[in-house]
Amino acid sequence: MNILILDDHPLFADAMRQVLLRLGNHVSVHIADSVNRALALLDSGKTYDLILLDLVLPGLDGFAFMRVLHDRMITAPLIVVSASQEGQQIRRAVDAGAMGYIHKSFDAKAMLSVIHQVMAGNVCCPERSAPESIRFSSHTTVSPTSVGISERQFEILRFMEKGFSNKGIAGELDIAESTVKAHVSRLIEALAVHNRLACVMEAQRLGIL
Repeated sequence: MNILILDDHPLFADAMRQVLLRLGNHVSVHIADSVNRALALLDSGKTYDLILLDLVLPGLDGFAFMRVLHDRMITAPLIVVSASQEGQQIRRAVDAGAMGYIHKSFDAKAMLSVIHQVMAGNVCCPERSAPESIRFSSHTTVSPTSVGISERQFEILRFMEKGFSNKGIAGELDIAESTVKAHVSRLIEALAVHNRLACVMEAQRLGIL
């Protein structure tokens, strides 16, 4: 399993590499301190199963790198690793295709939890670890029913906010995983977003959560 870390803070990047190596002996981690260095690795023929990137970088930023990946049709899961507490910036990253968010204050356990969720195909931003500013606090509160969210879907939305996968939600509610998937799809449609993480963030912004 090849993992790329794109971060210009060498001490943090090396600490993150040590955490990632806990995933097993099959893990190989490369570090790039700029978008140009990351692109050089890709140009050399290297492929990655997971990419973790900071958004604020010297020269081209993380968003520029995500655009390049999109243009090259590179579909490795992306996790934003950032010290930023700018909620709008994180929402923008999610809209650009990031599947997870790791704040640089996360401990190793929280970081690995997000990585495992993302590698399982889930979008993950655990409520217990996310900075308060990601919640997009709103002065107005929107009721779930006013945007077409049923009682069951609201229940599922609250589990999503806590970082539960579809399988985990199904187990908690004693329903089929396919039923959870269908409800999640309806939630994404009701909130006019593109994925699970954006769904939770929009619900928080509206005051539904």
